[in-house]
Amino acid sequence: MRAWRLTDADWNSWPGGLDDAQVLAQAAGLGLAGIELGVYDAAVQLAPDRLAALAAGPVPVTAVLLSLPADDWPEGALGGDVERLHGQVKACAQACRQLGLPVLGVWPGADEVGADVLYGLQRCVATAGEVRIALEYKPDTAVESAEQARELCEEVEGLGVLLDTGHAFAAGEDPAAVVELLGDRLLHVHLGDAAPGGADDDLPCGRLHDFAPLLAALDRSAYAGTASFDLYGAVTTGGMSGLAAVTESIEHLRSRP
Repeated sequence: MRAWRLTDADWNSWPGGLDDAQVLAQAAGLGLAGIELGVYDAAVQLAPDRLAALAAGPVPVTAVLLSLPADDWPEGALGGDVERLHGQVKACAQACRQLGLPVLGVWPGADEVGADVLYGLQRCVATAGEVRIALEYKPDTAVESAEQARELCEEVEGLGVLLDTGHAFAAGEDPAAVVELLGDRLLHVHLGDAAPGGADDDLPCGRLHDFAPLLAALDRSAYAGTASFDLYGAVTTGGMSGLAAVTESIEHLRSRP
């Protein structure tokens, strides 16, 4: 019995126009343990009426990801508009408490290579309190690699890491080795495949790489959180529905030893 659980992410179904009820029903039908919510503005995606409706669904909300893209944060986020970011993290952390979630994922897409994100991360961790921040690294951003993310964890007490396997493959990393590198700093996982340099590929699991080593590494580790499918790129550019992309990924993972 695995300690960690497979889940979907609501953004895989955004291009298909599915509403929340359809997303939850789809996840339940696929035998997944829950749904991760993509957040750009906590006042919108984590509005109280939405959370109340989601709570009545067939599967729970199991994770929250605060995404900070350049279009929304032209001056940067962790390395730029830290005061505005403080407000978003505070609201997201409060929603996590309400949902019973111990981790908040943060993707700093607006922070370019070389940006100083240390102070911003310190503020985020302090603001979130007992809700732990999981920093999602990605090539061509301020935090490009697992090693960079690990080093930041050593400087910011309480900070953890979100491993996106597609980003790891794109960076030339072995996700199984990343699990071992991070140890108890691994707080959340996104699942997807990618070619070297293809950080936005978001291909279904197994298209290019065998995920058996990653699954074994997660099983050996103390990781007991969730692993969400992040397949937005395949859905938006690959002519696939979210259902098709997630189903293909599930079939690959469930066929591994």
